Amino acid sequence: MRKKSCQKDWPTFPEAYKGLQVNCCKFTRCENFGVSPEDALQGTQRVPSDENFTPKTPERQVSKHHPIYGTSGSGKYEAALVCKTCKTKKADGEVIQSSYMLKSNQAVVEEYERLSRYLDSDHPACPNKSCPTYTVEFFEPAFKKRGLTTAGTQRYQCKHCKRSFTVGEQTRQHRRPEINIRLFDLILMHVPLRKIAKHLNISPKTLYDKINFIHKQCLKFVSEREQQLIDGKLKEKSLYLATDRQVQTTNWTKREDKRNTELYGIGTACLTSGYVFAFNFNFEERLSQNEVELIASEYGDNEKPKHHRVMARIWLNKEFSDASAHKRKAPDKPPYTLQEEIAQKIKDELSALDMTSSEDFDSTTKLPVKGVLVHNEYTMMGHFLLLKKLTHRIEKTRFYLDQDTGMKTAYLSIFRDEIKAGKSDGFLVRAVKNLSVNEKRNALADTNKMILELTGRPRQSLTGKEFRDLVNKLIIPKLNKLEVIKNSTERWLTYPIATMPESEKLIAAVTDVSRYDDKHQANLYRKASLHAIDRFFMSSRRGVNLLERPFTSATNKARTWNGYSAYNPAMLTKMADIYRVYYNYVNKNDKGETPAMRLGLAKGPVAPEKIIYFGKYD
Repeated sequence: MRKKSCQKDWPTFPEAYKGLQVNCCKFTRCENFGVSPEDALQGTQRVPSDENFTPKTPERQVSKHHPIYGTSGSGKYEAALVCKTCKTKKADGEVIQSSYMLKSNQAVVEEYERLSRYLDSDHPACPNKSCPTYTVEFFEPAFKKRGLTTAGTQRYQCKHCKRSFTVGEQTRQHRRPEINIRLFDLILMHVPLRKIAKHLNISPKTLYDKINFIHKQCLKFVSEREQQLIDGKLKEKSLYLATDRQVQTTNWTKREDKRNTELYGIGTACLTSGYVFAFNFNFEERLSQNEVELIASEYGDNEKPKHHRVMARIWLNKEFSDASAHKRKAPDKPPYTLQEEIAQKIKDELSALDMTSSEDFDSTTKLPVKGVLVHNEYTMMGHFLLLKKLTHRIEKTRFYLDQDTGMKTAYLSIFRDEIKAGKSDGFLVRAVKNLSVNEKRNALADTNKMILELTGRPRQSLTGKEFRDLVNKLIIPKLNKLEVIKNSTERWLTYPIATMPESEKLIAAVTDVSRYDDKHQANLYRKASLHAIDRFFMSSRRGVNLLERPFTSATNKARTWNGYSAYNPAMLTKMADIYRVYYNYVNKNDKGETPAMRLGLAKGPVAPEKIIYFGKYD
């Protein structure tokens, strides 16, 4: 970080914003884990915050000579928080991460508010200032529904002053509402948009208008259902959640500039029910790059450290140009084992400018033409804040994360209070990829042969409890012989059996699970899997044409283009939202159940018309 930037009157550490402070030590075996800079100065420990994330912010400023934390420059206008205790312990030979990139707390909250915006439904409020309900918070008996407007918008009447009014945006009247359900089905049957427009005999504008309408209705529907999660109406005491990322690429819009825009989507699904709690992309549709650049220029963001910028969560033109100037370096030799893959990934992350970003841009990528690109690390933190809101009534959460330093850091930053209270645990999962079906079947056959030798019975004859007990029996001896992998701060366990989705995998606990007995630890390791979220990713790519994976060829110089891919990144985010609702509430398995039914948010499969026309005929 430039000396000129360090000499400004900015605080050494970013100040807490709305009670949130994400800058702290994130090494769970350190005594400073989760202790914010403010709490350390006051000699107090951070109290777990409530669901609204609004604990009292300490008034005392952080001094440059902090008792447990320091800072170090890691690049141009960048700085990292350094835990002095972890830095001292490094002399013992153990691999310990002692420094963490400083992040803007305001940017994290802003991103969380963007991702959770769908949960804030419009509430009726009497516009009559002389009415006694004008200054009183809305409650249902104060109003009653009074039919619909000619445009189809719900009309309300105040029971006190008898005045009629509407809420929210006016709904455009559909000339052909009968095709909305058909359009919903075609979108989810991998039909290209042009073919949908031709099949339904509608113009492109009408097509996009109807997609926007369906998207809004899906968000309204899922908001009402997921309010049950927030209110604690689920009977589940523990949730086992799998989190992974997906990269989506948009087509270039000009032949003169054949660069793609890459969006990073992070999703979390329940391992038991398959319910997808959130699927979020680092893209903001409501802002424009010109507006952001003007605001950044007005506040002098280009001369501030990144964690003190007003537009900290948005990629600016200058910093994106600097980040995409490098070339993606291929590994010296292709890794042949999972251990080598893990070591190589950590090595790549250590060489990156910011280990928490998980973004890799080069000269073939660019910022979106419409909307703005959000720094991926802020989207990941906002994602976990959203999960924290949805699951705050659940007694215990267990997160199984893809091996990704940025994802791990985001989880530890947001769930640190729950981790310290013993209410949440996290694990990294690294599974072998790109195996052929025959290779997976061979690995499964070897596992079945091992089970037959151990039990004298074929795998298919074992009950669910017998199979779980066997796997636990194989895991327990490994708990005291965890593997050490180069550059990794965690210790890894090799999963003893193979499955078709995950033929070989390594698992590492990022929280302290030694407080549990061996059987409990074995249960946690046994459940480690990313299959639930990977299955959703695969299903979305096969179900929605715009979400299909693009292709490359030897003649296009690593550029990607797909004739059916989106040109506007906003369409990717809308399709992802629509498919998440469909996947959770409409799509049935072989038993006729949906993920929402298994979780307890629905009594049966939801008909598409109840989603598309949600709230219109209540």
